[in-house]
Amino acid sequence: MQLIVHDVEAIVQKGLMFQSEIIEIAAIRVRLESGQLKPEDTFHTYVEPQSVTSIPVTTTKLTGITQAQVERAGQFPEVMERFLAWLGSDEYFLCSWSLSDRDYFIADCKRHNLSLDWIRNYNDIQRWFGQVQRLEKRTSLKRAMEMLQIAPEGQEHSALVDAQHTLQVLLRIFNPDSPVFTLERNDCSGVYQTEVVYEEEFHNNPFAALKDVLGQSE
Repeated sequence: MQLIVHDVEAIVQKGLMFQSEIIEIAAIRVRLESGQLKPEDTFHTYVEPQSVTSIPVTTTKLTGITQAQVERAGQFPEVMERFLAWLGSDEYFLCSWSLSDRDYFIADCKRHNLSLDWIRNYNDIQRWFGQVQRLEKRTSLKRAMEMLQIAPEGQEHSALVDAQHTLQVLLRIFNPDSPVFTLERNDCSGVYQTEVVYEEEFHNNPFAALKDVLGQSE
């Protein structure tokens, strides 16, 4: 069984989250064997956007991503071909800090008329963390690391660094005997989290009051 712990970065456009093109994708393959999580290989690439002639200064300040980096990368359809080849044909569970990355993928796949069939089995590590810590509201990855005394390394808001940090949090809190970590099989293709809330996700858990603010991830 494999978990794909991932993160993406996109062009910063305030109030236009799902109109912002992805410019970096990072993912770490983690095997679940005998109740233990074992990191294996990593996928990482920048993505050349098509909606802008150059990376905005605000995006570079936040993510550290420069125009030179994306110019050496392929555009989204080419990158997705490589990413899906890396994912492979075996069953996988996509795991991220909140579900906002899922929605970025949906938006960009729709923009480029690409298949959405691969967007499935999504699991929310931010939600797991909240349940384990018995939090009343969602928290940022940075705050979760502080609570677990995990020292940050590298550029914050780098997809690769954030994916590595997300994995560190998961490794610290993971308990194979806890029902919190039951991996969900689902079909998320084509549905933004802001368009629908699945009632069963909130049955008897501390996030029942947060149905309208699921987009909060940082």
